[in-house]
Amino acid sequence: MGVALLPVDPASLLLRTDGHAGIGGGHVMRCLALSQAWREAGGRAVFACAATAPSLRQRILNEGFSYCSIAADPGSQGDAGETAAVAQQHSAAAVVIDGYHFGDRFRDPLRAAGLVTVAIDDNGEAANCGDDIIVNQNIHASGAMYGQGEATSKLLLGTRYVLLRREFRDVLSTISRRDGPVRNLLITLGAADRDNVTHRVIASLRPADLGEIEVRVVIGGENPHAAAIEEACSNLPAAQALRDPGARMADLIAGADIAISAGGSTMWELAAMGVPFISVVIAENQRLAASAMESLGFPSVIPQDVGSELPGKLRQLIPDAARRRQLADTGRRLVDGQGASRVCDEVLRLVRAG
Repeated sequence: MGVALLPVDPASLLLRTDGHAGIGGGHVMRCLALSQAWREAGGRAVFACAATAPSLRQRILNEGFSYCSIAADPGSQGDAGETAAVAQQHSAAAVVIDGYHFGDRFRDPLRAAGLVTVAIDDNGEAANCGDDIIVNQNIHASGAMYGQGEATSKLLLGTRYVLLRREFRDVLSTISRRDGPVRNLLITLGAADRDNVTHRVIASLRPADLGEIEVRVVIGGENPHAAAIEEACSNLPAAQALRDPGARMADLIAGADIAISAGGSTMWELAAMGVPFISVVIAENQRLAASAMESLGFPSVIPQDVGSELPGKLRQLIPDAARRRQLADTGRRLVDGQGASRVCDEVLRLVRAG
């Protein structure tokens, strides 16, 4: 089921989020997925950002969304006031808040303006913020994370609500089951990867283990180690470095037989596309989700163990076609591509009821 039709001349959806080398681009990317679904249903979406890298800002603008800069310190009371003003300026009826630096008091000016507040959360950070809706798209999400908030907030929990961008949704129906040998390995560790885990992953790969497998290495738009990664790729046969592929990421994932991924939102993109993967937990907030996926058979490592554990896990996964098929089927059952539409439906119900 898609999103219900919005009323004529609908109010805007305001998305308050940030993305840069320090925090990565995942918050912006999943807000982008939600804004795409909102617009597809006939609505307008506006981004308000205080600290957003140029490449992410350009991605928002390339999608045709309005972009407003917040001058105040991210998460401050000044930020809250500016966000409320932007909401009023654009006739927003709801504000989506995605980021770990927005405390409960950030919502006060938004509530005073009569706005529906929607928190996109990962590990219970929004538990005490009193939002109208809390979205946690992770497989480990549970009502227990939100305590008393479960009684006051509408909880949208689990991979049923994965916020998948349009470029992925557009190709889901064309994905065929991967039954052949592994010919393509995709390495993607986020928009920033400030600790250069990508380099460690490349260094851990031995040509003898890979044979004729083509290796594609994604370098995020805010990765400060691009030159070093490209040099490392030049020393690995059949390795290709790809800088900031943007919307082409869906095609790269569609063409991959297996992947090595950060433990964030990219896991859900890979799952939806039926690509078996090994996750690398490059941030503490990824640990629970990666652990939950490991319980379903998807291998996981931490950066410190990349050199010692990753090669062995790859050697096990590459020749095991039956296991790869099982992981592909598991991933596609978890993520059906309709999560953003489901979230939009719930936001719309509250907006109409308000």
